[in-house]
Amino acid sequence: MPGESDRVRIGVSHGLIACDSLRTVGLSVEAPARLTLYIPHPESRLCTELAKGSAIVGLPTAQGAIRIYYEGNVIGATNLELYRARAAQAASRMLHNYPTGYPTRAREDVDPRELVEVGTIESLTGRLDITAKANELSWWIGPADLADLGFRLEAR
Repeated sequence: MPGESDRVRIGVSHGLIACDSLRTVGLSVEAPARLTLYIPHPESRLCTELAKGSAIVGLPTAQGAIRIYYEGNVIGATNLELYRARAAQAASRMLHNYPTGYPTRAREDVDPRELVEVGTIESLTGRLDITAKANELSWWIGPADLADLGFRLEAR
């Protein structure tokens, strides 16, 4: 017969079920403060498989891969026209029910060599910090998005 310490207590408070054992069953996983922003390596398969201009966010996995979520706005949604909005959408999918993430086809574990790190996105605010130069991004991210991100584009 289970002892007092083995008992799982379940109660109802304000319509929600509370289970005391959930607090002790495992370590809680806190969502990261920021996610890494990537673009595909120009010679990677991602370069041809993802929509050009897709925002890609990710984190390393314990197995050495990078788990990425991406948003390319292939359906042309007006709320995802800007790169920053696509990055926020991809980040929200990754952070949804972290570490499980949102169930989507726009998620993949990839070899780190398929990606180039270009910055970060803060989890709470969605603030982008782009560390790459405009000429390193311009083959993937369009001129209007680069201008929105604060890059000055030189006329050719």
